[in-house]
Amino acid sequence: MRDRHHSSGARTAGPRRRRRVALLPTLAALVVVGVTASLGNWQMRRAAEKAALQAQRTAAQRDAPLSIPAQPIDPASLDGRRVAVRGQYDASRTVFIDNRTYRGVAGFHVVAPVKIQGSDLHVLVLRGWVAGDPRDRARLPQVRTPEGEVLVTGLAQADLGKAVELKAAAPPAAGERLWQNLDLQRYERWSGLKLQPLVLRQIDSPVPDDGLVRDWPSVAGDEDKHRGYAFQWYAMAALTAGLWVYFTISRRRDDGSETS
Repeated sequence: MRDRHHSSGARTAGPRRRRRVALLPTLAALVVVGVTASLGNWQMRRAAEKAALQAQRTAAQRDAPLSIPAQPIDPASLDGRRVAVRGQYDASRTVFIDNRTYRGVAGFHVVAPVKIQGSDLHVLVLRGWVAGDPRDRARLPQVRTPEGEVLVTGLAQADLGKAVELKAAAPPAAGERLWQNLDLQRYERWSGLKLQPLVLRQIDSPVPDDGLVRDWPSVAGDEDKHRGYAFQWYAMAALTAGLWVYFTISRRRDDGSETS
């Protein structure tokens, strides 16, 4: 009797123990599926945003450029639009944004302010890309800057994309022109200039003879990249769900058939 009671208790404890053990991979699978599916959804939203932005820019390039006014503006009113500014470059306050590549070559984005005609305001112009010195990355290239009054056209952006910084960047020292990223407020403090709250990405035609490259990438490529990332996250979610089904349901059925 004692042996039968002990055997019955063991049989009862076995399924309970297996259910408790099976609960852990189920919770882990739910977490992984939830996180990876959410990341896939986020990537798809980013792809949709990039598609809308590309459509906006394509339409903007067909329109006549809007003049950047001499009074402060809301950057959202011009973001993504084709714009023009008339004024004069301040070459002494040109900065070089580091770690920018073009066709696999390391270099810099060149950013310079233009003083808007008839105003004390300036607008920053992303003039183009220039190669760096392969032997000394801290050595800044010589860049030709137009003198006198200029008319610069391009696309308005509320800000520029930023490279990842491992720690918060210290305020640039006076005269320091090699920057990791461009921040409008930081530039205002560094330069002492009052800026319109946007950046003009120069796309003049005909192209000025200044040695800079303006072969700006289209955001349409990024759209496909985000879709590819989304597929990877969704595939990981599906794989996790499939493994959970195999190891918890199929294997449990196999164990039940063996013991019955």
